Amino acid sequence: MTPPCVTNQAARRSTSMRRLAPLLPAVLAAVALGACGADDEQPAASAPADTTRLTVEVTGAAPDATRVELRCGGSQPCERAQTDKLAALAEPDDATGACTQQYGGPEQAHMTGTLEGEPVDVTVARSDGCGIADYEALFAALGREPPLRAR
Repeated sequence: MTPPCVTNQAARRSTSMRRLAPLLPAVLAAVALGACGADDEQPAASAPADTTRLTVEVTGAAPDATRVELRCGGSQPCERAQTDKLAALAEPDDATGACTQQYGGPEQAHMTGTLEGEPVDVTVARSDGCGIADYEALFAALGREPPLRAR
């Protein structure tokens, strides 16, 4: 047998929703107007500065140093493949890597500046097989023939 109900359920129903129903259109209108916000126009930002500014100075290929510059980023986007190749050259050498003991010549390329906002200061010398490959990869990434001493 179930115990008798102490209160009359019909009489105890909440009426708070009925009291709030007339306020619903006003609340919805306030939310809709608040979502519009102000139309504060921001002034046009100037083009961002170049994120890649590299200077490559080559010595040993000619009596005078040769300079090659690369500027991109900001309003003139950098080519992803090009910056990836240059970033790989900027990484420290693998101490466990083996290089052929082959002299490629007196040419050295010193790359300085910023690459995608990061500072770069790398020297590539053609003093062994790894240096020869890096030297050629550097100029391939720059879209130029590598400067070599006339033999």
